[in-house]
Amino acid sequence: MFKTILTSLVCLMIAVPVLAQAPIVGDRSEIEERKRQDAEKAKLRAEAEVKETPEQREARERVEKKEANAKTALKRAQEAIQAANARQNKKGMELMQAAWILDPVTVDYSYNTAAFAEALEEFELEFRAMAQVLVLTNKSIPQFAEGSPQRDVAQAKQNKAKERLEFLKTKLSTGLLKIRSEPTTCEIFMEGAYVGIGEGEILAVTGARKVEARCNGHYDTELFVNVREGDPTEAVIKPKAISYFGKLVVKVDPEDGVTVFLDDVPIADRMADTPTKDGKIKGDGSRKVPYELSARKWVIRFQKDGYDRWHRRIEVRRDQVTVVEAKLESMADLEEQK
Repeated sequence: MFKTILTSLVCLMIAVPVLAQAPIVGDRSEIEERKRQDAEKAKLRAEAEVKETPEQREARERVEKKEANAKTALKRAQEAIQAANARQNKKGMELMQAAWILDPVTVDYSYNTAAFAEALEEFELEFRAMAQVLVLTNKSIPQFAEGSPQRDVAQAKQNKAKERLEFLKTKLSTGLLKIRSEPTTCEIFMEGAYVGIGEGEILAVTGARKVEARCNGHYDTELFVNVREGDPTEAVIKPKAISYFGKLVVKVDPEDGVTVFLDDVPIADRMADTPTKDGKIKGDGSRKVPYELSARKWVIRFQKDGYDRWHRRIEVRRDQVTVVEAKLESMADLEEQK
């Protein structure tokens, strides 16, 4: 049993990072130049953050999360191999399962999870993992050239998955789940197992199963589907679109004749409902109705003749109210203080 697990793990490649040799810093002028370059890069990054739209930020954060999960998954898989070497098979299975859930599109993780589960006779976990292997190999095999080593490896894993799934169907009550999403750009998962983009199908143990949809511009959404034996169980999951707006309240002292700029554009020019002419605040220095703005980072600036310019970088958060209070200083007062 132990040999079976070790044999099944041979295909898992362990990445070893290559450390770059640190450059040797020369004289003081070189140090100053390095500082200048770093400052310039920091400035460009800050400007990029301000210009980044909510949609762009959300897409970037999703990619970053996937990359972080992939790194953690590799670490868990390495720990699983170490556990197998120490004959800690149950611990190894749990670690490999964790790797598979973190990175569900790498077929080795689900395949090796199934190998652990087979050795320990964890039939339900093995069924889930082999069903995932079948989904991934069905997707990958057509992408490989005939007779290529990658296609041969994927085909061998698919054949193994089909064989074990037929055996496991005699031990468990199972059914076929067909799921689609609206919109069709969503990634669909069933209890952590990858199903497809927009639509897909996967074998599942009967009963209530959690289906998730993840896609840019929409909230991550889950749905519980009761999978039954016999005819395929079909379901549709509809994530709600994200509202990429927040609200801004400004309070300024002094109250009259102040022009408000967002990213150097008068706020009135950005609003469909122009609050006051030329973006100037009249009367009490604030609107009772907040401004509705795109949820992102902005540079806000208040300007009034005879007063020192006031500006800050702010962040308007989605579905939240951001309050900015500004006290402008008279140029005459500043001159007197000097």
